[in-house]
Amino acid sequence: MPNVLIHKAKELKPQTRAAVEAELGRSLKDDEDVSIMAFATHEAPVGDARARASEKLESHFKKIDKKTANVAEQDAEAALQEALRNVRPGYREEE
Repeated sequence: MPNVLIHKAKELKPQTRAAVEAELGRSLKDDEDVSIMAFATHEAPVGDARARASEKLESHFKKIDKKTANVAEQDAEAALQEALRNVRPGYREEE
């Protein structure tokens, strides 16, 4: 069985579409894609494992900060907005 399903909204069974719309709190557009994922959850790390994960994440953020230290805030914001427009159909700034 697949763990990820992706369908066009117009291809969903009426009862499935109604359920998705109820969960989203809005109507779907026919050309929208709907993805459903199923995955096993796990407990958050505790103790030393949590501290190591935190340190690893902090180190990653510091590497990113070094790479962007000389980028003007306006340029960074413009790049972020462009990326959002490219990966999120229908994205509108400052909703």
